[in-house]
Amino acid sequence: MRTKKITAAIAAAALVTGTIASAATFPDVKSGDWYYDTVTAMTNKGLFAGIEENGTVYFKPESTMTHAEFIAVVDRILNLDTSIKGETWWYGVYHAAVDTNLITSGEMSETDMDKDITRQEMAMIAVRAIEKRGETLSKQYADNVQASIPDNQKIDSRYRDFVLTAYENGILCGVDDIGTFDPDGTLTRAAAATVLNRITEPSTRENRDFSQPPDTLHNYNPITIYEGQPRTEENMRLAREGDIYVKADGTRVVLKTDELTGVLGYGQGVAPDIGLTEMVGQGKAATPHTLVANDRMVTNKYGNDSTGSWTAASFYNVNPLTGEGHWDKEWSVIAIKTRPKARGTVLGEISEDKNFIWDDDVWVCLASNNGHSLLEYVNTHQ
Repeated sequence: MRTKKITAAIAAAALVTGTIASAATFPDVKSGDWYYDTVTAMTNKGLFAGIEENGTVYFKPESTMTHAEFIAVVDRILNLDTSIKGETWWYGVYHAAVDTNLITSGEMSETDMDKDITRQEMAMIAVRAIEKRGETLSKQYADNVQASIPDNQKIDSRYRDFVLTAYENGILCGVDDIGTFDPDGTLTRAAAATVLNRITEPSTRENRDFSQPPDTLHNYNPITIYEGQPRTEENMRLAREGDIYVKADGTRVVLKTDELTGVLGYGQGVAPDIGLTEMVGQGKAATPHTLVANDRMVTNKYGNDSTGSWTAASFYNVNPLTGEGHWDKEWSVIAIKTRPKARGTVLGEISEDKNFIWDDDVWVCLASNNGHSLLEYVNTHQ
C-alpha cells in the first residue's frame, strides 16, 4: 500500500483516509490560494483527495503528478471499473484506461506509471476523456493555434493534434504570457487539478479566439534588461536565453542556460527577473506589485521558470555574495547538482562558487532564508 502519494481517484478504495477530504481540511490549501476553488470543486466531486503523512492529510499542491495519478482521476471522471487487482495500487487504473482506449500500451506502458506525466501527454488524455463524455471539441483553427505557440516545434508528432485541440479549447494552454506550451514540462498537483476540472466543467476553460491568425507583435526576440531600472511594458516577461542583462556598471551579460543544472543564468551573477510587475487583487481593489529581491510572485502571470515550475507563490531569492537571483525551484536544482561533496571545516565557511555556507554539518544555500541568517550571524560574531 502506498502511503506517501495517492490521488483522489483511488480515495474510494480507502488508500488514504477512507473518506473524501474537503479542500478546507487540507492544512496546505488556504482560502486565498489561487487553486482553492478548483481543489474544492474536485474534492467535493470525490475526484481528488490528499496525501497522508504522519496521520495528517495534505493536498501537496506543489508536488508533481505521475501518469498513474493523472489517469486515476480521469478513470474516475469516466466511471471506469478499476477494481481489477494487481501488484501495484494503479494496476486496475492502468488496465481500465487501456481497455477503454483512453490510452494504449504502446503510448504508455506499466513502466511509465510512476514517472511524471508531461503536459503533452495530459493534453492527449484530457481530449480523449472529454470526447468520451460525448462533447465535441472545436478543431477548426489548428493552423492558427499552431502559429500561436512559440515552441510548437517541440511538440511530439504523436501528441500534436491533441495539444492543438486542448489549446484551442482552453483545456491546457500556455505557461507564460506569450503562449509557450512546454510540451515536455510537468504540472504540479494544483495545476493538474485545474486541467482535470476543465474536463468536467467547460465553463472553467480559457476562452480565446483563434479565428484569425495570431498577431506578430509578441516579443519573442531577445530583450535588454537594465539592473535597477524599471521594466518597460514590451520587456515585461520572464527572462529567457539570449536576453541581455546590463549591470549597473555597464557590464553586458548574455543570458545562457547552464548545461549542468539546466537553470537559466546560473553562474552569471545576475538577477534578471527582478522588476516584473503584476496586478494583485480584483477590480478597483487591484494594486501593482513589483518583484524585488527575496520577494515572491502572487499570480502566475508570467508562467514557468527554467525548471518548468510555476512562478506563482514562488520566491525569487538572491545570493547576497554574488547578486545572482533565481526562483525557489531553480535554487533547489542548483543545490542538488552543485552542493559541495566534501565537508566544511569551520562554521561560516563559504564554498568555492560562493553559493553555499557551512553550518556545522551541512552546506546551506546562501540564497535561502537560512543562508541569509547564517551569513549575518557569522559576520556579526567574527
